[in-house]
Amino acid sequence: MKTLCVIGTLALPIAACGRQPAPPAGPNLVTIIATDYAFGAPDTIPAGLTSFKMLNQGCEPHQAVVVGASGKTWDEIRAAMMATGAMAPWLSFPGGPGVVVGGDSANATARLEPGNYFIVCFLPSPDGTPHVMKGMVRRLVVAPAPLTASAPPVEPKADVIATLSDYAFELSTPLTAGTHTIRVQNVGPQLHELNIERLAPGKTLADVQRWMAGGMKGEPLTRPVGGFEGPSVGTVGWFTVALAPGKYLLICYVPDADGKPHFMHGMVQEITVS
Repeated sequence: MKTLCVIGTLALPIAACGRQPAPPAGPNLVTIIATDYAFGAPDTIPAGLTSFKMLNQGCEPHQAVVVGASGKTWDEIRAAMMATGAMAPWLSFPGGPGVVVGGDSANATARLEPGNYFIVCFLPSPDGTPHVMKGMVRRLVVAPAPLTASAPPVEPKADVIATLSDYAFELSTPLTAGTHTIRVQNVGPQLHELNIERLAPGKTLADVQRWMAGGMKGEPLTRPVGGFEGPSVGTVGWFTVALAPGKYLLICYVPDADGKPHFMHGMVQEITVS
């Protein structure tokens, strides 16, 4: 009696089938613990498709910007990421979890190349000091991935595509209430990010702009619910977010070469989720 294997609708002798390829692996899973003012995370992870989950266990809002390069020292990368003005063209921002408040979590999936990276929070405290200046930065080595017989990891399946440009957001379809996986693509010509913030009841983009112009005094008029920190020009990433009905802002805080954040150049958009 012959032993058969099945390929599609064909039943073939086992010798004719050959070795079947291993099923695709999932992304590397990396958990980041954010507190006031530090990150807990692995020291080294393999290169490739990586899903980050940031748990904010602090009292203040936090983000997890992943920034680095291949062939550069820690000092070179840190100096470049802290510099003002035009950004060093070799800095890579593959993507990281966007801003959420304490007790919440955020996620991001991105493809990482081998190199030295930092996990950083650039948000300011109420006293105006950026969290990175309070020590909220951690080294992360991305090592070459081991050889494997598995098929390449399958990219997340997105139901919305967000295209980032100078200085605008374009959604492939309006965001509705519920959970969405969003593919973020940066068509350039410079670094951008997509943060989603829910407006307080009765507030509008104009109210937020006046609040910012007045020095951001008093309670914030929005609540961050996640997003994607990056990606670099010509690259893509993904994140998943749950949205309740209400009004939201899509906003980019990345500084331009003139030092002004991109939202001051018009990269902020009010949307209604229903």
